[in-house]
Amino acid sequence: MDLSSLLSIPGELAWAIVGIIFVFIEFFIPGLVIAFFGVGALITALTTWIGISPTLPWQLLVFIISSILLLVLLRRYVKRVFFGGTKSGMDVPNFTVDIGKIVPVVEFIQPGEVGGRVKYQGALWLARADEPIPPGESVKIIGRDNITLLVKKVEKI
Repeated sequence: MDLSSLLSIPGELAWAIVGIIFVFIEFFIPGLVIAFFGVGALITALTTWIGISPTLPWQLLVFIISSILLLVLLRRYVKRVFFGGTKSGMDVPNFTVDIGKIVPVVEFIQPGEVGGRVKYQGALWLARADEPIPPGESVKIIGRDNITLLVKKVEKI
């Protein structure tokens, strides 16, 4: 019994179709896992075509071994090539802020609430303060809480 008797098409063609479908599915379900099973199916199609794996048990053995070997040996390398040397959020070092820097308020800062915004280093940042501060006022950065800047109103002289 071989794959061709199950599908009524030649075994190598069936494995090639399965391989192409798996590689195609990888575009819709990224993770770089399914593609290795697709390549394993294509390897199985090749070994079936040249006569190395003529029966279904041999074809399944070639498919499983080639897919797992490709996955274990090449996934990290291929992922680095396609996705670059990206780091997860946990690997990124903490950013620092310029404590004492004077920045303008862009959106009203309500005491005890996050939602006000200040302009710092050319970008808008969430800000929190102990007193209400309207837009147009200047504040001093006194710290940060995660990605929210802690600010204090600058007294006008």
